[in-house]
Amino acid sequence: MIVSRPTGSQPDAITAPLSGKTLSWSVSLVMHYFLAVAGGMIIGFLPEVVLSRAYYNTGLEPYSPAIALTAFLLGYFASAHIRDGRAASFVWTLGLLWMVFGISTTMTDWNPSWATEKTRWGYMLANLFGATLKCGGTECLYELFYTTPFTASVTYSLGAYVRKRRELTAGAKQN
Repeated sequence: MIVSRPTGSQPDAITAPLSGKTLSWSVSLVMHYFLAVAGGMIIGFLPEVVLSRAYYNTGLEPYSPAIALTAFLLGYFASAHIRDGRAASFVWTLGLLWMVFGISTTMTDWNPSWATEKTRWGYMLANLFGATLKCGGTECLYELFYTTPFTASVTYSLGAYVRKRRELTAGAKQN
């Protein structure tokens, strides 16, 4: 028996609500995000403690450079070995969503009666992107909870992207 489709209808492969590949890719993305953030922070913690003296109270400090470098190296060396390595280049999107949530939370927490910054934007910038002397009212925890995971996810994605580009270039040279 032949079943005809109405004119203009989409094939099932396109209209399927959630395919196995989409779910697999999403799980892979979350796994890579966890590796980028948790792995970067756990492995990069000691180097961060040692090296942070060099950039203490500078504009570089909120981005946790040793943790960011660790996340980059994890993206470069480990991302291809975890589930679907293609998702690794998009980990930054989850980091960006988390950062936007952090910006919203920080701005909501501002109160002019006790904040040292005069505006919500100033408070958010000081607590997420400021040097230690500027975020001291919150013990710089917003940097730890929001800025560092964002930076780790971006650098992990960059590491994965650099690896892919290098593999593509090496493959093209062999052909």
